[in-house]
Amino acid sequence: MRIRFMLRKAVSLFCFAGFVFMHFVHEGYPQTQTQQSVSVEEKKEGRTLLVTTTTLYGLLLYGPGTARLLEIESGAQVAGLEMLIGGGSFVGGLVATRNHRLGAGRSSLILSGSLAGTLYGLGVPVLFESENEKAYWASTMLATPIGGLIAHRLSSHRWFNEGESHTISRGGLVGGLYGLAIPYLINIENLEDWTQARIYVTSAMIGVPAGVWTTAKLIYDKPINEGRASLIALGGTIGSAYALGIMSLTDVEEPRPYVLAAMLGLPIGTYLGYKLTAGNEYTSGRAALIQIGAWAGALFGSGFPLIADAESHKPYVVANILGSATGMWLAHRLTRGWGESAPFARNNLIPESDRFTISLPSINEWFTLGLMAFRKPTIMADFPVELVRISF
Repeated sequence: MRIRFMLRKAVSLFCFAGFVFMHFVHEGYPQTQTQQSVSVEEKKEGRTLLVTTTTLYGLLLYGPGTARLLEIESGAQVAGLEMLIGGGSFVGGLVATRNHRLGAGRSSLILSGSLAGTLYGLGVPVLFESENEKAYWASTMLATPIGGLIAHRLSSHRWFNEGESHTISRGGLVGGLYGLAIPYLINIENLEDWTQARIYVTSAMIGVPAGVWTTAKLIYDKPINEGRASLIALGGTIGSAYALGIMSLTDVEEPRPYVLAAMLGLPIGTYLGYKLTAGNEYTSGRAALIQIGAWAGALFGSGFPLIADAESHKPYVVANILGSATGMWLAHRLTRGWGESAPFARNNLIPESDRFTISLPSINEWFTLGLMAFRKPTIMADFPVELVRISF
């Protein structure tokens, strides 16, 4: 009777999650960019990510999971099975993506769906109060590809760039964290251990699709590139950190107010990050420098209390907040109009005819030079070797 009741709860939960996902697919996004407007090169991006993920899943999940399900105890046999499944996963990933045209953004969504499936697979046995190790392995191995297939199906209606997909994935992660935090704030510690575990798992499993749906609604018809997406995520992180720092200034020792402060600071920081980055161009390189500016500013600000030999933590908190804000503002100002697409790739933005390049000998040329110096030939004593080539 108890198992039947838990089965109904699990089915209801999955039906709710499926309803949220389907609502997100059909109403969450307009057709802002079609497959026809994307180049073939962009469509081919993301295959490496999927093949690598498939291989790692084979090595880390399906290899040891199969060994546990088959009750293989020999270390050599377990290692051999993991190698076979890992190598087979690589080949299977290559074959499955031989006609890959999904792009990096949609590939990232499929990866996020697989990770969500893994977490759901770990959570389902908890709902049934299972203590059997095999149930966790089997559930995870079954739910992981289901999560990836659901993400593939739900993202098939249009083209996704990397910024949009990463923002949606982060929204699902934040939703899951909120799902874990809410039962903690309600304080369910007086309940039984298994009851607490089921409440936490159920809340997190509801929070993931809720976070995806909410994020999809918030960025409706607002394409976000990768640089701006990372800055929006930085805003949420900074908002939570500032909220925790301000709370620490009040000398509150109870942990729940800190959790509540972080939950309130995250959406505020995310909203400010979204608004402050509107109307500007943010490449991945510029966004990376602004993020580094936040850390560098916090480190710089922390130097003043250290020099003053402050005994309380409050001067460090204030210095970190002011320093990180100053560092972000300074990096934002000094990188204005700077369009590097990725760190350390600035030379790719210069036309081929305007580049200044320095070419050094290849490995084969160095090997030939060393061999000639070792053998000391007399016939080709004046053999010319190009050591450096400078062109501009």
